[in-house]
Amino acid sequence: VNTPSNSTEAFGILSESRRRALEDVGFSRDMFDEPRTRSTGHRSSWEERYQELRNFRDANGHCLVPKKYGSLGSWVRAQRHLMKEQGTVGSFEGGVLSEERVDRLNRLGFVWDVHEWQWNRTFHELLDYKMEHNTTNVPMSYGGLGLWVFNQRAYYNSYRKGKPSHMTPARLEKLKSIGFEFDLGRKLLSAADERWQSRLNELKEYREQFGTLRVQKSKNPSLYNWCQN
Repeated sequence: VNTPSNSTEAFGILSESRRRALEDVGFSRDMFDEPRTRSTGHRSSWEERYQELRNFRDANGHCLVPKKYGSLGSWVRAQRHLMKEQGTVGSFEGGVLSEERVDRLNRLGFVWDVHEWQWNRTFHELLDYKMEHNTTNVPMSYGGLGLWVFNQRAYYNSYRKGKPSHMTPARLEKLKSIGFEFDLGRKLLSAADERWQSRLNELKEYREQFGTLRVQKSKNPSLYNWCQN
């Protein structure tokens, strides 16, 4: 069985499928700060990759290097994998991802958890929608934000039933803080009750005015239709 160092030595001659398999789990020879000259060329050090990331950030305004971006994309995924292995940011002293490196990446705006970053970005889109429309009930026809809102309700339903879910206590609190309605069916039922009560009050007023509950269509067509139904 190959040791990590042996795997690193053979990284350049692996088949494409095996190379991608190693990259998908976060393995990258670029995560190790051991620059070396080989017959195929010089291996980039951590510092060199960091400078590449800085250049990417300056050009694109963010550090979200796409997977297809090549060796820099692999290196970025490797840093996330190392952080996940080490645990809480700043808790690891020494090693290939020292606290000093973590701080430097943070100053660049490095995204450690892409899924959480994407969730927060869409959450702020929902805030903008609420500011404009005074509601968080985004229709499905609204596109990506409408689908995201629908999914949050589905995740919440699974969460409260103790089933696996993308909903977390932190996300739940954020959504509650802006008045997010998790049970839209209950609101629709409440609105229907309000409409029914309004018609009942209208019927009482009709009786007071005309002395009867036999509503004539000519006097109040909509109330007449309501009584017929």
